[in-house]
Amino acid sequence: MKRIQSIRLLWLLLPFLWQSCAEDKGNYSYHDLNDLNITFEDAYSAIAREEFTITPTVNAKEFNPDNYTYEWWAYDQTDSQEPVQLGTDLNLDLVLNLQQGKYLLVLKIKDKSSDIYYQKTATLKVDTPTSLGWLVLCSDGGRVRLDMVSHIKTEDNVYYDLLKGTDLENWRDPYQLVCDPNMQEPFYLVTGSGTTRLSNNYFQWNESYMIGNEFGSGSYTGTVRFLATHKPGKILIDSSGRVYYCNTLSGDGLFGSVRSNSFYVAPAAGYNAKGSPYVPLFMMWDRNNRRFVACASEFVTLGLDNLIDIPMVEMDADGFPTVGEDVFTWPSRTDQMDFFCMENTRYDRNQDGNGMTYAILGKGQQRFLYGVILNELYAYAEPKYGYTYEKSYYMDISGCTDIASATHFAFSSLKAFMYYAVGNKVYRVNLSNTTPTAELQFQLPEGEEITCLKFYLWEQDDTENRSYDLIVGSKDSHTGEGKLRIYDGFTNEGNFQGAEPKEEYGGFADIVDVIYRENIVYQQ
Repeated sequence: MKRIQSIRLLWLLLPFLWQSCAEDKGNYSYHDLNDLNITFEDAYSAIAREEFTITPTVNAKEFNPDNYTYEWWAYDQTDSQEPVQLGTDLNLDLVLNLQQGKYLLVLKIKDKSSDIYYQKTATLKVDTPTSLGWLVLCSDGGRVRLDMVSHIKTEDNVYYDLLKGTDLENWRDPYQLVCDPNMQEPFYLVTGSGTTRLSNNYFQWNESYMIGNEFGSGSYTGTVRFLATHKPGKILIDSSGRVYYCNTLSGDGLFGSVRSNSFYVAPAAGYNAKGSPYVPLFMMWDRNNRRFVACASEFVTLGLDNLIDIPMVEMDADGFPTVGEDVFTWPSRTDQMDFFCMENTRYDRNQDGNGMTYAILGKGQQRFLYGVILNELYAYAEPKYGYTYEKSYYMDISGCTDIASATHFAFSSLKAFMYYAVGNKVYRVNLSNTTPTAELQFQLPEGEEITCLKFYLWEQDDTENRSYDLIVGSKDSHTGEGKLRIYDGFTNEGNFQGAEPKEEYGGFADIVDVIYRENIVYQQ
């Protein structure tokens, strides 16, 4: 009987309990809007340091804006920074001062009389104007100048002198731009005044980014002339031709001590840009003895002496498995060859996942091309890893038009094509032909001279198709203006005859190097 009375009492009290809860809604937590219906987009994209506005629509039985308070918040979806309050009005209107990234955007509305909260959310993707596009390294009368063509914006999208106002603005002698996606701050600037990484956010800089902090033996005081990186290896050659190596197999790694060579190498290195060798072979040019040598830093992994870099001509006799020894004989000092260029491509001649490295040597008016697939040093210890290198091409290209006057070379990853620049002209050589000849591809306007010719090997964004685009930097001899042109190499299969650039920009100084700033995702 008592149980029945208790149940009746509970049913009598339920309406009052429900009313009490309803009056207190929102005092303890947020809830979906019932009384207020707020409308704005579910997703937004914005550019940092530019105007950003949202004008919500609010529907309610009775809505007086003065009866409510408003808060706009941005929550970093990686939780790497504290929430940022963006505004305290119903309409959001501000210059967006957020770092590049993805956020949860929240509008919180509170009824002043009842303290009931309402909220609506959206996603917000923030880019900086310089987070995507062409990075252009220039020499402005010898001063380092970093410009950029933004692909975030469609108008007024060329930014000049990004380092102005920083500690780097008076650096001299620009050499190279490098992207290492295995570093949290992936961009390297190589100059005569120093080599440093640049922040992934607005290219900010601090002392910890200097290359000397990446040396296990302590500070580094030399001048870096060339830097190459392809996981799991990174190689540095300084202005004196000394070689340093960094193993990145298990992390960022540190550069070791200088190689104990009695010779000095040219500022270039060959490596397999398409494959992923466990112990990669890096090839260099010994300027003293006029020969190709292999960096021996990882030889200790194979149980070999790793203090001195060894001639490539000795690798076959030392037991490294090789292919194509009859294609050419490695050049020696008696050949008296001069070094002109070395470039790595993703051209996969054998369809075995390995790229091609090209080098051009010469003497007098003669020029000779060498093509080598550089693969796996570990093949010395484990034959199942395949060959260490394969000799693939050897050509006398001396008969190509004005080849002795060529100032810049570029090699395609799409097919066996070589391009070279003479003045304002670009020529192509089909390396598959028995007798190499030059075909004029295009000629820039009179008075322009080509200062940069290359293909950029993209790291993460559509690496195949975009790596075929030909990049041409030039200088107008009348105005001194540097110009950048990008030619589509995929749709025309590497034939640029009569081609018009798909992108063209001006206002630069002398263009030294160009790379693309991608949406790099840190890979460690």
